[in-house]
Amino acid sequence: MRNKLAGWRSFVRGAVSVMLTLSLTCAAYAQQPLTPRSVNDALDKMKLTYEVKNFKIGGKYDLANATSFENGAEGGTTLESLGAGPARTAYIAVGTPKKNNKGEIINAIVINSYYSGDATAMYTNWYAGQAGNAFSGGALVGPGLLFDTDRFYVVFVDALGLWGASKPSDGLGMKFPVYSYYDVVQLNYRLLRDKLNIGQVVLATGASMGGTQAYYWGLMYPGFVKAVMPIGGASATDGEGPVAAWTFQLAKAALESDPVWVETKGDYYKLPKDQHPNKGVEFHWSMLSLTGYQLNYRQSLGWEAVSKEVFTWKDDPRMGKDAGANLKRLASQFDGVDLWYRDTVGEIHNINKLLPGMQARTLVVHIDNDQWLISDKAKEAAQLIPGGQYVGFPDKTAHYAVFKAPNSLKTNPTFDTFMRDIGVISDKTIVCEAKNYRSPKINMKPDPNKSFWKDEMVSPFPVKYAKVKDKRGVEWEIGYMDEYCGKASNPPTLVVVHGKGAFGAHYGYLIKYAVERGYRVIAPDMPQWGMSGPGNIDKPMTRTLNDVRDAFHALVVGKLGVNKAFYHGHSLGGQTVIGYAMLYPNAVQGLILEGPAGLEEYPKSIEMNGKSYPICDPSIAYDLKAWNAAYEPMGLVSSEINKTPQAVEDFFYFRKRDAAGNVTASPAGYFFNDTEYARLHTNQRIAMMTGNKREFEQWAFMFTYDLYSICSENVKEDPNSIYKRLPTIKAPIFLTFGAKEPFIPGTALNGLTDMAKTIVIPFKQRMTFAGNPPTIKVYPNVGHFIHTDVPYEFAKDTVDFMRSGKVDLMSADVIEALINPVGEGAAAPAAASSGKPSGLAK
Repeated sequence: MRNKLAGWRSFVRGAVSVMLTLSLTCAAYAQQPLTPRSVNDALDKMKLTYEVKNFKIGGKYDLANATSFENGAEGGTTLESLGAGPARTAYIAVGTPKKNNKGEIINAIVINSYYSGDATAMYTNWYAGQAGNAFSGGALVGPGLLFDTDRFYVVFVDALGLWGASKPSDGLGMKFPVYSYYDVVQLNYRLLRDKLNIGQVVLATGASMGGTQAYYWGLMYPGFVKAVMPIGGASATDGEGPVAAWTFQLAKAALESDPVWVETKGDYYKLPKDQHPNKGVEFHWSMLSLTGYQLNYRQSLGWEAVSKEVFTWKDDPRMGKDAGANLKRLASQFDGVDLWYRDTVGEIHNINKLLPGMQARTLVVHIDNDQWLISDKAKEAAQLIPGGQYVGFPDKTAHYAVFKAPNSLKTNPTFDTFMRDIGVISDKTIVCEAKNYRSPKINMKPDPNKSFWKDEMVSPFPVKYAKVKDKRGVEWEIGYMDEYCGKASNPPTLVVVHGKGAFGAHYGYLIKYAVERGYRVIAPDMPQWGMSGPGNIDKPMTRTLNDVRDAFHALVVGKLGVNKAFYHGHSLGGQTVIGYAMLYPNAVQGLILEGPAGLEEYPKSIEMNGKSYPICDPSIAYDLKAWNAAYEPMGLVSSEINKTPQAVEDFFYFRKRDAAGNVTASPAGYFFNDTEYARLHTNQRIAMMTGNKREFEQWAFMFTYDLYSICSENVKEDPNSIYKRLPTIKAPIFLTFGAKEPFIPGTALNGLTDMAKTIVIPFKQRMTFAGNPPTIKVYPNVGHFIHTDVPYEFAKDTVDFMRSGKVDLMSADVIEALINPVGEGAAAPAAASSGKPSGLAK
């Protein structure tokens, strides 16, 4: 077989030499287009062309100076200088333009082309009524659809290098400048700005290489592009994306292995199209097709289907009558040099170092089992972007599932929240714009000589400060956010109280949502936490939740003049606002309790290694020496200080790893969904370890101390415990829990294990008997942080409760979970049989 192939190659080389000799009188460049202008010829008439004269291709872009690459970057080459026409691109525009007072379109959505596609291909896949809709899981562009053409002006664009854009096969061949993704995007930017008069892009997106271009849109034009959604794209395909680099190097090598290519060194345009290195093109596509789908799915299709993608140098009847059929079709459509350039782009593509400067809102969408562009790299990219989020899903079609991703994820809370956030999904309940809102971020390399909270973190809203006193006379500096965008003099108000280890900025989505629905929102940090940490760092570390309640009352009612408000409390904050409603009932209009502490009791002391430790004894509240004696044997404070960044991230995302580094699922953790504010909390916890030492030690101490704050108010032996006084609350209550709540009940301290039977049901019965039946909702597939796992749903429920007292308790996800359960949720860790109690992390 090898000898036959070698002989065939020798024959081809000889034939090529003869053909070159006979073709000397042919024109220097092809007179007729070698490749089609559009993937879908039936849509070609819809596609328009735009030219940019003297556009430089292949230069070096300086993103700090946008004017320097107005016409392409310095060091680039114009096509005119090589004897060709101006650089051109092509597009299809549909929808309803909305213009500002300058006449600029401000509601554009840009859909970029994938590796081998163009505007007509993406139109075929995503526009309503087209043949490709089924492969995409349904149409996405059209009246009333996700990308609603009644509300948006949608522009499908070609990419430099193929189809209707300028490409090597137009005539320059290997003389064509090596272009970059910067060139691709800049050329299309000129189209949008100069031809279409677009002044604002609501979203730049695309599948595969179209997703890669979306990253560039956000980096190159942060003010012009509000949001980007790379779908199955890559932030690097050089050595930092090794599998992608390997895959496309093999494909490129396949092109170069064709005898015609070898003989002509890629300059074969004097030959007729049927004598071009078409076998190399076939080989190229066969290499890529091998891993485009999940391999076991590809195997399941059977040989008859698979053989159409199988390459052979010579036709072999043993392969079957349809062997290579798809490859032959592709070879007739594509040019080898065009593909060689397309592959070469990836060799110089790496924007990872630029991602921390991304200003556009970003959702990275990826296929978890993609075998070209590995999902781990996409997750890393999302984490590098301030406020960046990742959402993925597995699919048997692997990389090719990029086209159906938006439809596959339409009920995903992260995807849904992002689309609502950027205005793609319409929300008519918004009454005003929260203009002070900004994407929160953490400096991951903080200066230890600066305040971590004040200098190294950007909160979602401006932080204010006030000094107030508790009833003991201790003065506290309280950092808080206070936002309202309406015009009422006395608007309805929501006070947001954070949980243990958290801070007000962590609730930014809830705050923004409520503000935009007409509520004033006040979010104070507890004394010694977050923005209320630095100003109190020299104050006593011991304080009770009643001290916190007094300080908050002095702030909200005394300083800010809000006599009555709704109070939201999460975790520790839940118990804080429960006690506040008992202490200041006339100030509370209603309670929103998110995974609250305070609905169970604890023993005053625990036994450990034969000794009794009064870890919940109210009498040690202000006695630091006695508190240390009770808690130091457990080593909780030092354990928190000594955690590694990897340990923090593993725990936050329900992971654990053994000594060998093997990762398994953990029953405890914070976040099931890696949303923007989940990432903010994670970054805060990791970054502060290398930041201001005193502030980190303050945070670590309070993380354990407020465990005491919770249990000391709910001692079983105390006749006046918070738990026993719950029925005295008269304010309406909205109680929420995640179905996979890992920390409540506090098994390690009181032995309770069943949240339904020992927490939720007894609370409902007691409150109903007292004449104040609560509204209760349990969110499926959600843990302790409901406001980050399902941010839109929780925020909507909160506002609905405040507005009407009613909540959609049977939302789609609840119905789905009840009818199609996927198994039991994560259980809280069991109490240790000996030694120190387990499960005290939260």
